[in-house]
Amino acid sequence: MAAAVTLPTRPSEREVLIALDHVSKDYDTGGGIVHAMREVNLHVEKGEFVAIVGTSGSGKSTMMNILGCLDRPTRGTYTLAEIDVGSRTGDSRAIVRNRLIGFIFQGFNLLPRTTALENVELPLQYRGVSSRARRKRAKGALEAVGLGDRMDHKPNQLSGGQQQRVAIARALVTDPPLLLADEPTGNLDTRTSLEVLALLQRLNRDRGITIVLVTHERDIAACASRVVTMRDGRIVSDVTQEKPLDAAAELTALPVADDGGPSSQHGSEEQDAAATKVGGPVPFSVYPMMWLGDALGYALGAVYVSAILGVDVGKHAWFPLLLGEVTKGWAGARWLRRKLGKPATSDQRVRTSLWYTLGTLACIVLGFIGMLAANKGAVRPSAPLLDALSGAVARGTPILLLVFAGVAGCLVLLRYLLLSLFNARK
Repeated sequence: MAAAVTLPTRPSEREVLIALDHVSKDYDTGGGIVHAMREVNLHVEKGEFVAIVGTSGSGKSTMMNILGCLDRPTRGTYTLAEIDVGSRTGDSRAIVRNRLIGFIFQGFNLLPRTTALENVELPLQYRGVSSRARRKRAKGALEAVGLGDRMDHKPNQLSGGQQQRVAIARALVTDPPLLLADEPTGNLDTRTSLEVLALLQRLNRDRGITIVLVTHERDIAACASRVVTMRDGRIVSDVTQEKPLDAAAELTALPVADDGGPSSQHGSEEQDAAATKVGGPVPFSVYPMMWLGDALGYALGAVYVSAILGVDVGKHAWFPLLLGEVTKGWAGARWLRRKLGKPATSDQRVRTSLWYTLGTLACIVLGFIGMLAANKGAVRPSAPLLDALSGAVARGTPILLLVFAGVAGCLVLLRYLLLSLFNARK
């Protein structure tokens, strides 16, 4: 258990980062006035790790909103880094938020359709930081929280603890002097909660970042160096913990059976390995992009054969067709990477190749049948594929199906190999 000594809420000789002086917050509900905060005095020095605890309705969430410049006190003074932010207007408070405060929320608040790297870059976009600098700083923040190998993953591909780490990296990327954490472990299990708390303790010790954490759990607050308890809008105790709970030590002491320990990590590795083979839906827009790539490649090949080599395109159609396949694979792989936010998995490349091939062959077959019907069987196709189809039709349905399956299989394999060739992992 952590040893505790009750101290008064007054500034010491060290530099004060947060100062609440006689702060009150009232809400008019229409049926009366609710006093959410009552004459609160609180001073937090730079480099402290403070936990604010209390039951529902105690005023801790209201205090968090005021500390985060999301709300203004009704009375009293709020000073942050020697700036009187309590009297500032909304836009001015927003600038202070962006410059001085990093937020960590219980629900992570990550954008679901963007990667971890893009989520972390977001605060820097509001500052007008260049794309190259944003990416460099976001990568550094993700590496600092142990997610250097998860940058291209979207939130639904990450565990709860990993999502919270992304949220912490997003809060760190602007190098704020203050981190505000609102129930950061509320959605996490015991082991993952300790992992997040160990990370916060390391950031506090190694970087000197001031952390204010709001929680209703005493065992979470035990990891802070100071615990402020609220009740009915007032601070009822302010305790400095001489030996706060070491989350990293508690994490190593957890029994393996609690969440599987090493076996769970092994399972996570197996899931990661499977994630490189199995993927989600393939965006439909990749198919027209592959068709455009095919058309462009064929056109360039035809121009090269006829205009530069000076030979008949019909007799050397293999070259434009091959070039079309190459440009098709390049366009498909690039478009998949752009729409998915990460390289396509093996499963996605197979499905893309299969459905594109079946779709184009179905169009060719339907067109050929349409020509036969329109000309009552008098069509004399000259292209090799149409010649093969014409002969298969004359021999019967089984031969037609074998030809169709053989051509489709070869094309699917070729397109899968090309998509894999251009499917850069970085």
